[in-house]
Amino acid sequence: MEKLYSVFFSPTDTTRGVLDFLAAGMQKAAEDVDLTSYQNKDLQKDFTAEDTVLIGVPSYAGRVPETFAQRFKENIKGNNTPAVIVITFGNRAYEDTLIELKDLAQANGFNVIAAAAVVTQHSIVPQFGAGRPDGQDKEELKNFAAQVKNKLASQNTAAITVSGNRPYKQAMASAMAPVLAEDKCIGCGTCVIACPTGAIDKSSFECEKAKCISCLRCIKVCPMNCRYVPEEILAKLKAHLAPLCASRKDNEFFI
Repeated sequence: MEKLYSVFFSPTDTTRGVLDFLAAGMQKAAEDVDLTSYQNKDLQKDFTAEDTVLIGVPSYAGRVPETFAQRFKENIKGNNTPAVIVITFGNRAYEDTLIELKDLAQANGFNVIAAAAVVTQHSIVPQFGAGRPDGQDKEELKNFAAQVKNKLASQNTAAITVSGNRPYKQAMASAMAPVLAEDKCIGCGTCVIACPTGAIDKSSFECEKAKCISCLRCIKVCPMNCRYVPEEILAKLKAHLAPLCASRKDNEFFI
């Protein structure tokens, strides 16, 4: 392993945190290739067979975020480059996210030698998966990182199989654009810069619903806490997720 890279889409920094933890477990500093930012939508990067790349995304309704998929397909290229793919999910289910990410990586020249589906706190309803990754999760991630390091050291580049179905489940359209509390907004523009899809108007600071992917990055970065999801929408989502997220879900590793 000449050099380790982290290629990711991580609006609330959760997936990024998991990749950082894995890199630390592999005892190698990783160079970030952050495809979250709208400013990086055309960021191009080519990798060699001597590099190792961690590729991470959150699961959005059981699929790879379309915003990431487009940027990755067009701009990120491997050359039989060993890759570890990682998806995070909010204690519900990741469905076809992992197999879709594997297909994307392989189509762009990466050799997927390991994969992980990691439970994290739900980005919209944080009561589900609260506190995860917790101590138990981190021990499992440390174990996985050690196995990946050993596989690379042994020059074992055997490909793996992962869970999921083809054709993938139908992608679900977003219907949860955060609302602006105008009385709190100071017009700093932090949300405008941070929005992955350029959905926030730089003058009115209103969100264009057609462009919003419900990633909630604008809520996370706002210094005045002036963005929110309407309570009636949150209540419906909580009621829908409650039976699906009630039990503790397990991480899954493939190597």
